[in-house]
Amino acid sequence: MNALIYDHENSLKFAPDAWKKFVKHGRNGIEALKAPKIVRIPSKYDQLQSDMEGNKCLEFIRNHYKDNSHGFEACATNIISKMDSNFIDFSLTRPWRDGGRDAIGYYSISTGGKTNYPLKIDCALEAKCYATNNAVRVREMSRLISRIRYRQFGVMLTTSYVDNQAYKEVVEDGHPILIVTASDIAGILRNNAINSSNVDAWLDSVDKSSSRLEAYYTRLRDRVFESKLV
Repeated sequence: MNALIYDHENSLKFAPDAWKKFVKHGRNGIEALKAPKIVRIPSKYDQLQSDMEGNKCLEFIRNHYKDNSHGFEACATNIISKMDSNFIDFSLTRPWRDGGRDAIGYYSISTGGKTNYPLKIDCALEAKCYATNNAVRVREMSRLISRIRYRQFGVMLTTSYVDNQAYKEVVEDGHPILIVTASDIAGILRNNAINSSNVDAWLDSVDKSSSRLEAYYTRLRDRVFESKLV
């Protein structure tokens, strides 16, 4: 300390390295402090937590589609559309042609005016109607990721949660996947006035709508097949 104060000719020799660098390079030598990026992965509790009404609705959904996983896919597209009305035009993939995507649709971005066409971004949805003790794991997530085309993003929707490793890979590798878990679904239903008193009626309406659409596609497929025979 005394050398720095009284021995000016040699003071730089005893100065801290940071000061020597500043004297030599000035402001151009200043380097901002860098902190490592900390990624917080939502816990199982975070992804499952809900109020009593939300938990009742989730249990209704799980029981309703317990033996009908393909039926849940229509329910999942309905939930996503209720979450954000910009999700549009979902079509379900055929059960025997499922390539890792349960439905495909678009996310529409509009100016709000009537002049210019909206921008439609392709999205692929994977739906998992799981109990709370059954997580979406790396295998299921990788399956969706591998099927996403160029300039397309994915949606993983589950009535359960995504395990730590699968979630971590999505975040750290920057995959364009929107994750929707049990707590999100409960919130979406609440925002759309769906509760334990009317959730069963809503599910029935989803099933009827899906059945009508399925019948339409069946008729359309039969017509195409018949035209090829002529």
